[in-house]
Amino acid sequence: MIGKPAAKSLRASKTTKAKSSGKRLNQAGRPTAAELERRKALAIQVATELFVSQGYAATSLVDIAKSAGVATRTIYQHFGDKEAMFREVIFARDTGSVLHPPVLEPGDTLFSALSKVADYAYEVTFRERSIGLMRLMIAESNRFPDFMRSVANSIFARFRQNIRRMFNELEAAGLIPAGDHNRSAALFGDIVLGSSPIMTYTSWATSPPDETDKEERIEFFILGRYGPQIAEMSKIRQAEHQTQS
Repeated sequence: MIGKPAAKSLRASKTTKAKSSGKRLNQAGRPTAAELERRKALAIQVATELFVSQGYAATSLVDIAKSAGVATRTIYQHFGDKEAMFREVIFARDTGSVLHPPVLEPGDTLFSALSKVADYAYEVTFRERSIGLMRLMIAESNRFPDFMRSVANSIFARFRQNIRRMFNELEAAGLIPAGDHNRSAALFGDIVLGSSPIMTYTSWATSPPDETDKEERIEFFILGRYGPQIAEMSKIRQAEHQTQS
């Protein structure tokens, strides 16, 4: 026979479990939409870690389900086969890597504005999430050539578009002349990054350009793109007004 205090504790425990279960199950006893999304997000996270560490061929849906603590049929219901799961991982990894690009602010000079763009380029390129994504894409590019090409083009197009916005703002603020800002964005990205991305993604080097190297690259770009007169004023003349991209 259960005493009153114990019985009261048991009822409280059942009530707590029921409330906890209610958050994940609907009235029909099936997972709620929120719970399904939670499971899907967890599966993507686990799959990403396994694909990056083991590669595509060595990773199975059974491995993913086991590591995520869900049934294999749940993975099939959410994603279909392993190839579909891999594509979902790459897509989620790409969209999850988006960073807010820098904007021109009152008091910025041409040099300081481009320094912010360089820092943005380094963060996009060298943070752990980006390195893992690119290494995975390189490793599996022969298996999924069209898909990887499409994702890579999307990544680089967005990256250069964000850089180009700064050049549009610099022109509007009177710090650079009108010109082909798409070309300026491409040249600037190539100069400030150099060979560092491929050296990092292949594990041949591990460090991005340091501050001194970054400043030299920016000065080289300004002089080569805009000439000595603008280069001379690049650290002095400030933005005339705050602009909108």
